[in-house]
Amino acid sequence: MRGIYGALASLAGLMLTMPAQASEAGGGVYPNGAEGSLAGALPPKGLYYLGYLQYYEADRFNDGKGNAGMLPDFKVKVKAAVNRLVWVSDKKILGADYAMHLFVPVVNVDARIAGATGNRTGVSDVTFAPMILGWHFPNGVHVNTGLDINIPVGSYDPGSIANFSRHYWNVEPVLALAYYKKNLQIDVKMMYDINFKNKNAQINGFNPTGADYRTGNEFHLDYAATYAVKPNVQLGVAGYFYKQTTGDRVDNAAAQATIDAMGGFKGETFAGGPTARVGLGKVQLIGTWQHEFHSEYRPQGDKFWIKAIIPIGK
Repeated sequence: MRGIYGALASLAGLMLTMPAQASEAGGGVYPNGAEGSLAGALPPKGLYYLGYLQYYEADRFNDGKGNAGMLPDFKVKVKAAVNRLVWVSDKKILGADYAMHLFVPVVNVDARIAGATGNRTGVSDVTFAPMILGWHFPNGVHVNTGLDINIPVGSYDPGSIANFSRHYWNVEPVLALAYYKKNLQIDVKMMYDINFKNKNAQINGFNPTGADYRTGNEFHLDYAATYAVKPNVQLGVAGYFYKQTTGDRVDNAAAQATIDAMGGFKGETFAGGPTARVGLGKVQLIGTWQHEFHSEYRPQGDKFWIKAIIPIGK
Protein backbone atom coordinates (compact mmCIF):
# COMPACT_ATOMS: atom_id res chain seq x y z
CA MET A 1 0.00 0.00 0.00
CA ARG A 2 2.86 2.42 0.70
CA GLY A 3 4.02 2.02 -2.90
CA ILE A 4 0.56 2.91 -4.17
CA TYR A 5 0.46 6.06 -2.05
CA GLY A 6 3.91 7.03 -3.24
CA ALA A 7 2.77 6.81 -6.83
CA LEU A 8 -0.32 8.86 -6.05
CA ALA A 9 1.73 11.56 -4.37
CA SER A 10 3.37 12.31 -7.70
CA LEU A 11 0.11 12.18 -9.64
CA ALA A 12 -0.37 15.93 -9.99
CA GLY A 13 -3.35 17.42 -11.76
CA LEU A 14 -5.79 14.60 -11.02
CA MET A 15 -9.49 15.18 -11.56
CA LEU A 16 -9.46 18.84 -12.54
CA THR A 17 -13.05 18.98 -13.63
CA MET A 18 -14.88 21.25 -16.06
CA PRO A 19 -15.27 20.36 -18.67
CA ALA A 20 -12.86 17.48 -18.46
CA GLN A 21 -10.60 15.95 -15.87
CA ALA A 22 -6.87 16.44 -16.08
CA SER A 23 -5.60 12.90 -15.45
CA GLU A 24 -5.80 9.60 -17.24
CA ALA A 25 -6.48 7.82 -13.95
CA GLY A 26 -10.16 8.58 -13.58
CA GLY A 27 -12.47 11.49 -14.20
CA GLY A 28 -14.59 12.14 -17.23
CA VAL A 29 -15.37 14.34 -20.18
CA TYR A 30 -18.70 15.59 -18.85
CA PRO A 31 -18.84 18.44 -16.29
CA ASN A 32 -20.98 16.83 -13.62
CA GLY A 33 -23.84 19.04 -12.46
CA ALA A 34 -23.93 21.26 -15.54
CA GLU A 35 -27.54 20.38 -16.28
CA GLY A 36 -30.35 20.63 -13.75
CA SER A 37 -33.54 22.61 -14.13
CA LEU A 38 -34.96 22.44 -17.69
CA ALA A 39 -32.46 19.72 -18.69
CA GLY A 40 -35.03 17.03 -19.43
CA ALA A 41 -37.12 18.65 -22.16
CA LEU A 42 -36.25 20.22 -25.50
CA PRO A 43 -37.38 23.83 -25.91
CA PRO A 44 -39.65 24.87 -28.81
CA LYS A 45 -38.34 25.18 -32.35
CA GLY A 46 -35.51 27.70 -32.64
CA LEU A 47 -31.83 28.47 -32.03
CA TYR A 48 -30.66 28.93 -28.44
CA TYR A 49 -27.47 30.10 -26.78
CA LEU A 50 -26.68 28.58 -23.39
CA GLY A 51 -23.88 30.13 -21.37
CA TYR A 52 -22.43 28.43 -18.31
CA LEU A 53 -20.12 30.01 -15.74
CA GLN A 54 -18.66 27.52 -13.26
CA TYR A 55 -16.30 27.65 -10.30
CA TYR A 56 -15.07 24.52 -8.55
CA GLU A 57 -12.76 24.29 -5.55
CA ALA A 58 -11.52 21.30 -3.55
CA ASP A 59 -8.79 20.91 -0.93
CA ARG A 60 -8.99 17.16 -0.37
CA PHE A 61 -8.58 14.05 -2.49
CA ASN A 62 -10.30 10.98 -1.05
CA ASP A 63 -9.27 7.35 -0.98
CA GLY A 64 -11.47 4.42 -2.01
CA LYS A 65 -13.40 4.61 1.27
CA GLY A 66 -14.15 8.30 1.05
CA ASN A 67 -11.49 9.39 3.54
CA ALA A 68 -9.53 12.59 2.94
CA GLY A 69 -5.76 12.83 2.62
CA MET A 70 -4.97 10.36 -0.13
CA LEU A 71 -2.93 13.00 -1.97
CA PRO A 72 -0.87 15.37 0.21
CA ASP A 73 -1.10 19.15 -0.07
CA PHE A 74 -3.94 18.85 -2.58
CA LYS A 75 -5.82 21.89 -3.83
CA VAL A 76 -7.54 22.64 -7.10
CA LYS A 77 -9.52 25.60 -8.41
CA VAL A 78 -11.26 25.48 -11.77
CA LYS A 79 -13.01 28.33 -13.55
CA ALA A 80 -14.89 27.81 -16.78
CA ALA A 81 -17.03 29.61 -19.33
CA VAL A 82 -18.88 27.18 -21.55
CA ASN A 83 -20.62 28.21 -24.75
CA ARG A 84 -23.38 25.98 -26.08
CA LEU A 85 -25.59 26.28 -29.15
CA VAL A 86 -28.81 24.26 -29.40
CA TRP A 87 -30.83 24.11 -32.60
CA VAL A 88 -34.33 22.61 -32.45
CA SER A 89 -35.72 21.99 -35.92
CA ASP A 90 -39.28 21.64 -37.17
CA LYS A 91 -38.49 18.09 -38.33
CA LYS A 92 -40.04 15.02 -36.73
CA ILE A 93 -38.40 11.60 -36.38
CA LEU A 94 -40.46 8.81 -34.79
CA GLY A 95 -42.78 11.48 -33.46
CA ALA A 96 -39.91 13.35 -31.74
CA ASP A 97 -38.49 16.80 -32.37
CA TYR A 98 -35.07 16.68 -34.05
CA ALA A 99 -32.27 18.83 -32.60
CA MET A 100 -28.48 19.26 -32.49
CA HIS A 101 -26.05 20.94 -30.09
CA LEU A 102 -22.41 22.03 -29.78
CA PHE A 103 -20.28 22.82 -26.68
CA VAL A 104 -17.12 24.97 -26.74
CA PRO A 105 -15.57 25.47 -23.26
CA VAL A 106 -12.85 27.86 -22.09
CA VAL A 107 -11.16 26.72 -18.87
CA ASN A 108 -8.65 27.90 -16.27
CA VAL A 109 -7.10 25.29 -13.96
CA ASP A 110 -5.00 26.13 -10.90
CA ALA A 111 -3.61 23.00 -9.20
CA ARG A 112 -1.27 22.08 -6.36
CA ILE A 113 -0.28 18.59 -5.24
CA ALA A 114 2.65 17.59 -3.01
CA GLY A 115 4.44 20.87 -3.66
CA ALA A 116 3.99 20.80 -7.45
CA THR A 117 1.89 23.57 -8.98
CA GLY A 118 0.40 24.39 -12.34
CA ASN A 119 -1.88 26.97 -13.91
CA ARG A 120 -3.22 26.85 -17.47
CA THR A 121 -5.97 28.56 -19.47
CA GLY A 122 -7.36 27.70 -22.88
CA VAL A 123 -10.04 26.14 -25.03
CA SER A 124 -10.86 22.59 -24.01
CA ASP A 125 -12.35 19.71 -25.98
CA VAL A 126 -15.47 20.30 -28.08
CA THR A 127 -18.63 18.22 -27.71
CA PHE A 128 -21.06 17.73 -30.58
CA ALA A 129 -24.37 15.86 -30.83
CA PRO A 130 -25.50 15.36 -34.45
CA MET A 131 -28.91 14.01 -33.44
CA ILE A 132 -31.07 14.69 -30.40
CA LEU A 133 -34.66 13.43 -30.27
CA GLY A 134 -37.20 14.93 -27.89
CA TRP A 135 -40.72 13.68 -27.16
CA HIS A 136 -43.39 15.69 -25.33
CA PHE A 137 -46.41 13.93 -23.83
CA PRO A 138 -49.70 15.48 -22.66
CA ASN A 139 -49.34 14.05 -19.13
CA GLY A 140 -46.36 16.34 -18.46
CA VAL A 141 -43.66 13.78 -19.25
CA HIS A 142 -40.78 14.69 -21.60
CA VAL A 143 -38.09 12.34 -22.96
CA ASN A 144 -34.84 13.22 -24.72
CA THR A 145 -32.23 10.92 -26.18
CA GLY A 146 -29.05 11.49 -28.16
CA LEU A 147 -25.37 10.74 -28.57
CA ASP A 148 -22.69 13.26 -27.55
CA ILE A 149 -19.26 13.00 -29.19
CA ASN A 150 -16.21 14.47 -27.46
CA ILE A 151 -13.69 15.77 -30.01
CA PRO A 152 -10.19 16.11 -28.44
CA VAL A 153 -9.11 19.45 -29.87
CA GLY A 154 -8.19 21.19 -26.61
CA SER A 155 -4.71 22.32 -25.60
CA TYR A 156 -2.83 19.38 -24.07
CA ASP A 157 0.63 18.70 -22.63
CA PRO A 158 1.31 15.17 -21.33
CA GLY A 159 3.83 16.57 -18.85
CA SER A 160 1.58 19.26 -17.38
CA ILE A 161 -0.09 18.99 -13.98
CA ALA A 162 -2.95 21.26 -15.07
CA ASN A 163 -4.33 19.79 -18.29
CA PHE A 164 -7.99 20.39 -19.07
CA SER A 165 -8.18 18.35 -22.29
CA ARG A 166 -8.77 14.60 -22.12
CA HIS A 167 -6.89 14.14 -25.41
CA TYR A 168 -8.96 11.13 -26.45
CA TRP A 169 -12.24 10.51 -28.20
CA ASN A 170 -15.35 9.72 -26.21
CA VAL A 171 -18.95 8.88 -27.08
CA GLU A 172 -21.74 9.42 -24.60
CA PRO A 173 -25.29 8.04 -25.00
CA VAL A 174 -27.76 10.36 -23.26
CA LEU A 175 -31.24 9.81 -21.85
CA ALA A 176 -33.03 12.72 -20.18
CA LEU A 177 -36.44 12.64 -18.49
CA ALA A 178 -38.61 15.44 -17.18
CA TYR A 179 -41.96 15.82 -15.44
CA TYR A 180 -43.53 19.28 -15.56
CA LYS A 181 -46.93 19.59 -13.93
CA LYS A 182 -48.44 22.75 -12.48
CA ASN A 183 -45.78 24.28 -10.20
CA LEU A 184 -43.57 21.16 -9.93
CA GLN A 185 -40.62 20.43 -12.21
CA ILE A 186 -38.39 17.33 -12.03
CA ASP A 187 -35.44 16.78 -14.39
CA VAL A 188 -33.02 13.85 -14.65
CA LYS A 189 -30.28 13.60 -17.28
CA MET A 190 -28.45 10.24 -17.45
CA MET A 191 -25.26 9.63 -19.45
CA TYR A 192 -22.79 6.82 -20.03
CA ASP A 193 -19.25 7.68 -21.16
CA ILE A 194 -17.46 5.21 -23.44
CA ASN A 195 -13.83 6.30 -23.47
CA PHE A 196 -11.26 5.56 -26.16
CA LYS A 197 -7.52 5.07 -25.72
CA ASN A 198 -5.14 7.99 -25.28
CA LYS A 199 -2.01 7.25 -27.32
CA ASN A 200 -0.15 10.27 -25.94
CA ALA A 201 -0.99 9.66 -22.31
CA GLN A 202 -0.26 11.89 -19.38
CA ILE A 203 3.05 11.19 -17.63
CA ASN A 204 2.47 10.77 -13.89
CA GLY A 205 2.95 8.41 -10.94
CA PHE A 206 0.51 5.89 -12.39
CA ASN A 207 2.03 6.01 -15.84
CA PRO A 208 5.67 7.19 -15.63
CA THR A 209 6.45 6.12 -19.20
CA GLY A 210 3.38 7.72 -20.80
CA ALA A 211 2.16 4.34 -22.12
CA ASP A 212 -1.16 4.16 -23.97
CA TYR A 213 -3.98 4.62 -21.46
CA ARG A 214 -7.72 3.96 -21.51
CA THR A 215 -9.83 5.52 -18.79
CA GLY A 216 -12.68 3.29 -17.64
CA ASN A 217 -16.27 3.89 -18.68
CA GLU A 218 -18.47 6.08 -16.51
CA PHE A 219 -22.14 6.48 -15.57
CA HIS A 220 -23.38 9.81 -14.28
CA LEU A 221 -26.61 11.71 -13.87
CA ASP A 222 -27.66 15.28 -13.13
CA TYR A 223 -30.91 15.92 -11.28
CA ALA A 224 -33.11 18.82 -10.20
CA ALA A 225 -36.46 19.21 -8.46
CA THR A 226 -37.95 22.69 -8.27
CA TYR A 227 -41.22 24.34 -7.28
CA ALA A 228 -42.66 27.64 -8.54
CA VAL A 229 -42.96 30.12 -5.69
CA LYS A 230 -43.89 32.82 -8.22
CA PRO A 231 -44.86 32.55 -11.90
CA ASN A 232 -41.28 33.37 -12.96
CA VAL A 233 -39.34 31.98 -9.97
CA GLN A 234 -38.52 28.31 -9.23
CA LEU A 235 -36.66 27.14 -6.10
CA GLY A 236 -35.40 23.65 -5.31
CA VAL A 237 -32.45 21.29 -5.18
CA ALA A 238 -30.02 20.10 -7.86
CA GLY A 239 -26.93 17.92 -7.99
CA TYR A 240 -25.27 14.90 -9.53
CA PHE A 241 -24.18 11.31 -9.04
CA TYR A 242 -21.09 9.84 -10.73
CA LYS A 243 -19.75 6.28 -10.73
CA GLN A 244 -16.98 4.79 -12.85
CA THR A 245 -18.14 1.34 -13.93
CA THR A 246 -14.96 -0.20 -15.40
CA GLY A 247 -11.34 0.09 -14.34
CA ASP A 248 -8.56 2.03 -16.05
CA ARG A 249 -6.22 0.14 -18.40
CA VAL A 250 -2.61 1.06 -19.23
CA ASP A 251 -0.17 -0.65 -21.63
CA ASN A 252 2.48 -1.04 -18.93
CA ALA A 253 2.50 -4.07 -16.63
CA ALA A 254 3.90 -2.34 -13.54
CA ALA A 255 1.55 0.62 -13.87
CA GLN A 256 -1.42 -1.68 -14.42
CA ALA A 257 -0.54 -3.63 -11.28
CA THR A 258 -0.75 -0.40 -9.24
CA ILE A 259 -4.16 0.41 -10.70
CA ASP A 260 -5.43 -3.15 -10.21
CA ALA A 261 -4.37 -3.05 -6.55
CA MET A 262 -6.83 -0.16 -6.15
CA GLY A 263 -9.69 -1.95 -7.85
CA GLY A 264 -9.19 -0.12 -11.13
CA PHE A 265 -9.16 3.32 -9.49
CA LYS A 266 -12.92 3.61 -10.05
CA GLY A 267 -14.28 6.91 -8.74
CA GLU A 268 -17.63 7.80 -7.24
CA THR A 269 -19.21 11.11 -6.19
CA PHE A 270 -22.56 12.37 -4.94
CA ALA A 271 -23.41 16.08 -4.74
CA GLY A 272 -26.41 18.31 -4.14
CA GLY A 273 -27.47 21.76 -3.09
CA PRO A 274 -29.92 24.63 -3.60
CA THR A 275 -30.88 25.93 -7.02
CA ALA A 276 -32.97 28.86 -8.24
CA ARG A 277 -34.36 29.71 -11.67
CA VAL A 278 -35.66 33.14 -12.65
CA GLY A 279 -37.44 33.96 -15.89
CA LEU A 280 -36.66 37.37 -17.38
CA GLY A 281 -38.93 37.53 -20.38
CA LYS A 282 -37.69 34.84 -22.77
CA VAL A 283 -34.38 34.47 -20.93
CA GLN A 284 -33.92 31.92 -18.14
CA LEU A 285 -31.25 32.39 -15.46
CA ILE A 286 -30.30 29.46 -13.20
CA GLY A 287 -27.98 29.61 -10.19
CA THR A 288 -26.83 26.49 -8.31
CA TRP A 289 -24.47 25.55 -5.48
CA GLN A 290 -23.51 21.85 -5.34
CA HIS A 291 -21.67 20.39 -2.36
CA GLU A 292 -19.94 17.03 -2.81
CA PHE A 293 -21.09 15.00 0.19
CA HIS A 294 -19.13 11.87 -0.69
CA SER A 295 -16.28 11.05 -3.07
CA GLU A 296 -14.11 8.00 -3.67
CA TYR A 297 -10.81 8.26 -5.56
CA ARG A 298 -11.75 11.83 -6.47
CA PRO A 299 -11.58 15.34 -5.04
CA GLN A 300 -14.35 16.45 -2.72
CA GLY A 301 -15.34 20.09 -2.81
CA ASP A 302 -17.94 22.64 -3.89
CA LYS A 303 -19.18 23.75 -7.29
CA PHE A 304 -21.03 26.92 -8.26
CA TRP A 305 -22.95 27.46 -11.50
CA ILE A 306 -24.63 30.36 -13.25
CA LYS A 307 -26.44 29.35 -16.42
CA ALA A 308 -28.31 31.47 -18.97
CA ILE A 309 -30.68 30.16 -21.65
CA ILE A 310 -31.23 32.75 -24.40
CA PRO A 311 -33.31 32.34 -27.58
CA ILE A 312 -31.39 33.89 -30.48
CA GLY A 313 -33.25 32.90 -33.64
CA LYS A 314 -35.44 30.50 -35.55
